[in-house]
Order: sequence, then structure tokens, then C-alpha cells
Amino acid sequence: MYSKIVATVCLPLLLLSGCVPKIDKVIPISEASVQSDLEKNLVEFDDTKLVKEWWRGYGDEQLNTIIDEALGSAPALKSIESRYAQASTIIESVQSHNLPHIGTNASVLHQRFSENHIFPPPLGGGTYNQYQPSLTLDYDFDFWNERGSRILAATNSAFAQRASIEATKIALSSALCETYLSWNIDEEKLRVLNALEQTTLEEQKIITKQYRLGLIDAVAINDTKSSLSKIAQRSEELKRSIEGKKEALCVLAGFLPSRANALKTPHIDETFTLPLPKEVMLGLIAHRPDVAIAKYTALSKSHTIEEKKGQFYPNISLSGLIGFTSFSWTKLFDHSSFTPSAGIALSLPLLDWGERKANLQNSVSDYNASVYEYNAVVIKAANEVVMLLKQSKHLESQRQLHNDEMIAKKGNVEIARKKRLKGLSNKIPYLLAQKVVQEGEIETLSLKEMKSSLQVDLIKALGGGYTDKEDTNASR
Repeated sequence: MYSKIVATVCLPLLLLSGCVPKIDKVIPISEASVQSDLEKNLVEFDDTKLVKEWWRGYGDEQLNTIIDEALGSAPALKSIESRYAQASTIIESVQSHNLPHIGTNASVLHQRFSENHIFPPPLGGGTYNQYQPSLTLDYDFDFWNERGSRILAATNSAFAQRASIEATKIALSSALCETYLSWNIDEEKLRVLNALEQTTLEEQKIITKQYRLGLIDAVAINDTKSSLSKIAQRSEELKRSIEGKKEALCVLAGFLPSRANALKTPHIDETFTLPLPKEVMLGLIAHRPDVAIAKYTALSKSHTIEEKKGQFYPNISLSGLIGFTSFSWTKLFDHSSFTPSAGIALSLPLLDWGERKANLQNSVSDYNASVYEYNAVVIKAANEVVMLLKQSKHLESQRQLHNDEMIAKKGNVEIARKKRLKGLSNKIPYLLAQKVVQEGEIETLSLKEMKSSLQVDLIKALGGGYTDKEDTNASR
């Protein structure tokens, strides 16, 4: 008899053990292939490291304060941190099912029993209080690691949220830094324009004297007036740009508008150079928070597939109850009122008209989509780094050519100065040569701004000092 019962239970288990349908999972892009491709485009490295607070290398305390305050109180960050806290709570909730659930219940029921039911007098036809306290225990086994997979899915989802916090921090700090550096360049351009204005005013005085002596006509005077007007327009444009960048800093950092009035002129350390550490370049995937987000999202979806697979197999649940039932309060805890019970339940998923298969396939499709997104993020990251390195290289060549041009222009200033000292010409050629140099200095600052922007973009592309501290239990 016992053997028949065992056979009756085991036969469905054997039949159901192979009923999970075949699935096709996409393979993530190989890190080795990305590394190999990057090595073909790499430049020379240095031994320095890209630290998380890389902006401190610019040596401007005001910039440090702005970014520190923004990272501490920006609304965009706070919302993501709240989602991370929520994800951590979900993990704790899922993990709680690994232990038996114990609960207590107590009830008092005041009831009149029917005279025409199964209860004979004096119970039938009488009204009584029924007291019923109990202690319950429930536990579901996890033979197929369904619950464990759900925990790992939730854990990886939390890691994705954690990486999302870092991605937002990098985006925020780089945007603030780039805006601040651009403001600094605008201030330098404004100083050059002021010098150019003074040179033009000096030229205008000389031309005015020549005009009064009848040596030249009014065309030269009009030209200097036009030049001064253009300089004034460019200065106003820069002032407007500076105010706009102050406002942008306040918006990005989450400051009130009045904070813009308290901001002082930037003082950037021009000696700061971007480190290109080899360990970051060769471990690009581990140094990009957006890659980490995509990776942990895909891992979470993968564990969800395993959870859905577990639903194809049978499971066993245990339940128990220790309680007392009595019509008399004085006899409630007597042995005669003791009503213990214990049960075991076997769930056999036999026929659900394709619901489990559809749920599994939906999870597989969701996973495959996340893997495609991961591959796209990795490819984008590699291309961003290579593109920015190439652009930086071309910009350096352009800056060098511009420096050669400036050397030639400054040489003309010196030649004009010597001619003037020897009486071979008046001061006008010297001032004109100076104006050419000053215009060139504005172009120098524009190239400097481009370099600063590329520098910040490359820092962001390299992960901004982020390192993915992977949890092996979560990603196994």
C-alpha cells in the first residue's frame, strides 16, 4: 500500500521534471572582444588614477563647494536614492520567505446556534461565546530555487539602482564642471576684449589727430568706431553668456536664483591635466556606471527566468496550527480545549492552458531585450572613448598650429615696435599688430574651451572615477 502511494506521488514528479520548454537566450557581448578592439586605439598611459572627485584637480574651492552641495541635495539624486532604498526593502521582503512564517490569531464569537441544525440541545437553541486563540506556522519549500532566483533578481535590481545613483552623480558633476569652466573662459575672453578695446581707443586717438590735420579722411575714423561697436557687442554677448551660465549652475545644483549673485569669478588651475590610467581603459566595462546598470538589469532578468522555470515543477508546503477552542472562558486553556493540526500540501502544475509557458517566454524576451541594451551600451562606451581620444589628438594638433600662428603674429608686433622706435613708422602699425594678436588670443581661448569640454567629456566617458564593486553572490 505504501509503495503505491509513493509511486502515485513520484510518477507525476518524474513526468513534470522535463516539461520546461526550450528557450533561446541572447549572449552578452564579450568583454575580451571589447578590450581587444580598444587596445588598437589606445594612447600612452600614465600612472595616475582617475579619482571619484576628479574636479578637485582644477583647484577652485568655489567649484568644489558647488558640486559638493549639489551631490548632497540635488532633487534628481534624492529620487534615485529613494528608489535604491525601496529596492533594498524589496530584497528584505523576499528574503523573509526563506524562514517559516509564524502568526497568531484570536477571536471571540457571540452566536446563537440553530435548534434545527446538527447541534442537539442544550447547544442547539442556545446562545454562547466561542473563544478561539491560535498560533499558526506556514512554510513553502524551495526545491527548484524559485525563491532564491527571486532574491537574486531583486538584489541585482538594487545594484542597478545603486549604479544609477553613480551615473547621475557623474552626469551632474560633469555638467556643473563643464558649465563652470566655460564661465571661466568667458571671463578670460572678456578681459582680452577689454584690452582690445583699449588698443582700439588708442588707435582712434591717433587717427582723430591725423584727421584733424587733414592727413586722412573720415573713413578711418568710421572704421575705428565700427570696431569699437563690435567689441562692445561682443562684450555684452559675453556678459549675457556669463549670467546664463551662473543661472545654469543654480538650476543644475538646485540653488535658488539669489545664489547666482553670490558667485565669484572662477580661479581655475591651468596646470590640471587629465589622467589616462591604463587600468581604466583596459577595464572600461567595470568603470562605467551606465554599463553596470545595463549589466545588473540583464542579470536580474536572467534570474527572473530561473524563477519562472521553477513554476513548472511541483512544490511542497507545510502548515501547522496550535490552538484552543472553548465556549467557556475558564476552560479555554484546558487540555480538553486543545485543537492542534498539521498539514502538508503538494502542488502539481498539471494543466494551465499555456500560462506558465507564456510567462516564461515573456521573461526570456525581457531578458533578451536587456542583453541587447547592454551590448548597445558597451559598444557606445567603447566608441565614445575612442572618438574622444581621437578628437583630443586632432585638437592638440590644431592648438599647436594655432600656437605657431600666434608666434608669427607676436613676431609682427615686435617688428612693428622696432620700426616705431627707429622712426620708420608711426604707432598705428604697432597697434594694428597688437589687435591681431588680441583677436588671436580670443581664438586661443576658444580652443582652450574646446579642450576643457573634451577633457570633461573624456572623464565622463571613462566613468568619472567609478568602479563597479561587483557582488559575486548577486551575479552568479
